[in-house]
Amino acid sequence: MLRAPSPLLSDAQGEAVPTRPERPPETPEQRKRREMAMARRINPSTKRRSGKRTEQKKAASGRGFGSKSTGLLFDRRPKAKGLCGCGSGLEYSACCQPCHEALRVDSSPSALVRARYTAFCYRLPDFLMSTTDPEGSEWQPDGAAWKKSMLGFMDNLDFQKLRVVDEQLGSAPDEASVHFRATFVQKGSINIVDAVERSQFVRRDGHWLYASGVVEYEAPQD
Repeated sequence: MLRAPSPLLSDAQGEAVPTRPERPPETPEQRKRREMAMARRINPSTKRRSGKRTEQKKAASGRGFGSKSTGLLFDRRPKAKGLCGCGSGLEYSACCQPCHEALRVDSSPSALVRARYTAFCYRLPDFLMSTTDPEGSEWQPDGAAWKKSMLGFMDNLDFQKLRVVDEQLGSAPDEASVHFRATFVQKGSINIVDAVERSQFVRRDGHWLYASGVVEYEAPQD
């Protein structure tokens, strides 16, 4: 009759030596747990890992990359109750905001100068393009290149303030000129400059458009 192997063997002196029982075959899962236990004994800081993989959390909804909007937000407009950047002392909602949203100015050439200045401050190239006379010297037929050029100009300058010097009607009722000073700083420098311009405007279909302008650069007056 077959017998189970004896748990004892003899050493060289003939003394009985206990033998280590044979380990039954391990399953892959048992081997993994044993290796992890050994790793924790060697390095106690090793954390126990779950066999389940965690799902990636969904990005929070909001403005920017997590927004549901399909477009990027390029403008820097203030809140409606914030002061308008043109220096009028009025809230944005009561000053240039209606012009920016309508993409037109009907009231006066000076109002258009203010709205165009804040369009540069707030990075609104569409307003500048829509209020430029298509028959004037400043109009550019390549809209994409024109917009890219204006955005580069806006991003390179820090606009400080605007001062409208005077407004004069032209020889025709639908023509006018505005003399103004715009103070700005080139980013990355300490150079403060005044752009002094006399702009020409025309009125078409009831709203004013920028036609052309002559600019000189001077040191700030104050």
